Amino acid sequence: MNRRAFRLVALALLFGPPVLGQAADETAVPRISVADLKKAADTGQVLIVDVRAAGSYAEGHLPGAINIPLDALQQKLATLKAAKKPIVAYCA
Repeated sequence: MNRRAFRLVALALLFGPPVLGQAADETAVPRISVADLKKAADTGQVLIVDVRAAGSYAEGHLPGAINIPLDALQQKLATLKAAKKPIVAYCA
């Protein structure tokens, strides 16, 4: 997955999927440094979602990350919103 696709995933997680034919505003996606992500993850302040296929996740993933493959993301949005914390999605 390229950077643009990753940003679109993050946008969809935060704000819902973009309307078909409408470009997502990538500048609206908050950024987080690796150090800040580690601190937030260590204290349970964020939900980390690995959007790669299950096999890639099994080969290695960030500590504490849950696996929701990109093609299953739409079906899991209610679960993600129920977490009531910021979501950090990654694909590599």
